[in-house]
Amino acid sequence: MRSIYAVVAVSALFARAPGERVESVEQVEARARALIAKGDDAGALAVYEKAAAQAPGSARLQDDAGFVLAGLERFPEAAAKFRRAIALDPKFALARYHLGVTCWLSKEYLLGLPELKAAVELEPKSYEYRYHLGVAFNELGRYPEARDQLKAATALDPSGADAWANFGLALQRLGDLPQALNAYRRAVDLEPANAAYRNGYGITLVKARQGGQAIEQFRKVLEASPADNTARLNMGFAYLQNGDLEMAERQFRDVIARDPGLGIAHYDLAVALKQKDDIEGAQAELKKAIELDPGIPEAHYTLGLVYWQAGDFDQTAAEMRLAIALRPDYAEAYVTLGQALRIKGDLEGSKAAFAQGAKVRAKAEEDEADMLKKGMAGDKKQ
Repeated sequence: MRSIYAVVAVSALFARAPGERVESVEQVEARARALIAKGDDAGALAVYEKAAAQAPGSARLQDDAGFVLAGLERFPEAAAKFRRAIALDPKFALARYHLGVTCWLSKEYLLGLPELKAAVELEPKSYEYRYHLGVAFNELGRYPEARDQLKAATALDPSGADAWANFGLALQRLGDLPQALNAYRRAVDLEPANAAYRNGYGITLVKARQGGQAIEQFRKVLEASPADNTARLNMGFAYLQNGDLEMAERQFRDVIARDPGLGIAHYDLAVALKQKDDIEGAQAELKKAIELDPGIPEAHYTLGLVYWQAGDFDQTAAEMRLAIALRPDYAEAYVTLGQALRIKGDLEGSKAAFAQGAKVRAKAEEDEADMLKKGMAGDKKQ
């Protein structure tokens, strides 16, 4: 965290006990940094705490002490120090940034976000501030705002691979796949050995219907780390997109052999088996996926489709209801539930399911249109 510590010009001196020499803030920081370099964080904290007590008006020393506390994962105490620094100097961008990051690490997102935004407003040319604010917006699903901050970060420092990768994620979620690919490509070019960047790049290639190129990216990850189950699952999905069901099944079975308890792998295998018309195999894998991870709505939905193919409409309806319970905006599940209920003779239930499915679908389309409008407005600001 201290690697992003910006130098703030402070010339204030403060008094020490009689007979002791007077130190500047810079000298105190030098002593503390030397202790940190030796692994003595507690010693560094003691230096800062003593100095801060002797100079209670120094915002910088409060921030220094908070920084060490945050490094020790004593987040509530760190936050109190940063807030004291901000009270002493409301325009202290670094303290606001540190408080924002600390709140984020404490999962106090609603408290952290305004501080990160304040840091950017105070120092708009800071790569670190823009980058972390963009990441925060990404994590909150506020992709137009994430895109704007990360675009600014990459302009401030084009060598920041993290910013390019997160920029790519925001663009991908906004549906701008060509620009997302460009951003991920920059991240991969900057850090070729980073598996997360290659996985993100590969996933975006899959979404752009470029499965062959995606497979190449996942293959490079696996060459460096054969046990990377995420890359292998993604590769299997890319093979599914390319229609190579045998290779897809092979990847999913390989993942399960390495980690039998991974529910999503059983689900992916079930999808491959279903496409191969192995209904019994697909059903078994879907049940296993749900047993291991009951929270996968797609597993219930797909199992419902398998029951549909077998003519078991009672079970189809039951699985669709479970899928909807996990994901209330699951339009396809509402439609399938409506069809199953109609076949069963429950016309009122069928009508209600179809109506809710149409409502959910209309809401999704409205949200997508609203996101695109916000994205266009954001583009104009840049």
